[in-house]
Amino acid sequence: MTSKPGNAEHLDRALGISRFLRRSLDARPALEAQLQQGIDQPFQRGAMLAFLAESPLDESSLRPTLRALRQRTLTHLLVRDLAGLAPLSEVTETMTQLADLAVAEAIPVLRAPLVARHGEPRDAEGHVQPFVVIGMGKLGGRELNVSSDIDLIFAYPDDGDTDGSHAIGNFEFFNKLGRQLIGALSEVTGDGYVFRVDMRLRPNGDSGPLVASFDMLENYFITQGREWERYAWIKARPMTGERDEELAAIARPFVFRKYLDFGAINAMRELHAQIREEVARRDLANNVKLGPGGIREIEFIAQVFQLIRGGRDRKLQIHPTLAVLAQLAERGNLGAGAVQQLSAAYDFLRRLEHRLQYLDDAQTHNLPEKPEDQALIATSMGYPDYDALLAALDQHRADVSRHFDAVFAEPEGAGHELDRLWSSASDTSQCAAELARRGFADPQACAKRLSELRAGGRYQQMPAQVRARFDPLVPRLIEACAATPTPTSR
Repeated sequence: MTSKPGNAEHLDRALGISRFLRRSLDARPALEAQLQQGIDQPFQRGAMLAFLAESPLDESSLRPTLRALRQRTLTHLLVRDLAGLAPLSEVTETMTQLADLAVAEAIPVLRAPLVARHGEPRDAEGHVQPFVVIGMGKLGGRELNVSSDIDLIFAYPDDGDTDGSHAIGNFEFFNKLGRQLIGALSEVTGDGYVFRVDMRLRPNGDSGPLVASFDMLENYFITQGREWERYAWIKARPMTGERDEELAAIARPFVFRKYLDFGAINAMRELHAQIREEVARRDLANNVKLGPGGIREIEFIAQVFQLIRGGRDRKLQIHPTLAVLAQLAERGNLGAGAVQQLSAAYDFLRRLEHRLQYLDDAQTHNLPEKPEDQALIATSMGYPDYDALLAALDQHRADVSRHFDAVFAEPEGAGHELDRLWSSASDTSQCAAELARRGFADPQACAKRLSELRAGGRYQQMPAQVRARFDPLVPRLIEACAATPTPTSR
């Protein structure tokens, strides 16, 4: 192979920053020539498939080959990124394609011996059942970072039994397959690993079964699904199984409500308050993902609007964070300036996250403490020194925190000036006088409707938690009506 002009310089720059790259080239000397020859082009799905074609996969070759593919992909991507050749979208998409391909290639290799022993898993009508792997989090959103866990959920459409001489139930078959897939990807061997696998987002988390039928999933959503799980399932993406629409029809009603779901903002506010408490307890101020003004806060801003409005607006039922922010600007849900700042901060923080991970291929989001590492990170981000990098970082984090606080601000602690009007709505004469003062065309009729609403069975039967959210809305609704040219009871 012949090195192309500039490629050697790109490789030298990366070697000056990434200790992981140096170790990789020491372990596999042939990598250096491969990188110098092809670094000017992305290493994505076609190149990955060509790499795999050189070593057909079977039970014995699966683990070493997938680990070699990860090393080949990551080193190529690392050099391109540090050379300024790969935008953030290429980095995250390449890592997502690697995960998708590793899962898709591993399943048939692992499934074949199970089928040989137990037969194919079938439903009551005799249809062969697919293994549905659902990517969650950044994998589901095609936003995977360069040293990320992959969050997975395993499912299959229908219960039944396998058709072999040593028949077992479909649940047991897919449970065996799921455990083997986790091992094939996450087991640390002499060649490393492919991806760490996190299964905690499955129904009931670590205490729940490893796999679930579609009926089990639907029943869980209806009877036990929690608000934070709605947030998690926004990015859910079936990676295998060819039953995408069927699964989406089960998950969509759980995630996206048909009405404007303003209750979601309280749940998200409480969830993030818990995370902030954890951040403070663990002293994660220097964590670019979880710390104040970090990546997580940008994701929360985007996803709370998806939960609130996504049921009525299908265009918000999308996965990538930047795409969601763009949709929010287009609809006026967030100001164009806010979206511009949040998008710029997201790009900066994700690129910084990757450079922290490039140093040693470590799953870290923390700013370095060693001066020599601080200098490497500053150089990799294009800043003359670490102080200049911190100044830029602080500005982005301040922007994110300001917009986050604006979206998730607690309701006014002092209450509202019309709270008394609502709490004493049974006094229709006093209520009517206040409504007349605020310009309502028929204050008597308005007062009567407010009194009937408060005394009505639907209000009286509200659970205390629901009423606590409903009561602050009414005074603000009255105020909003009064601000219109002709406020009435309609």
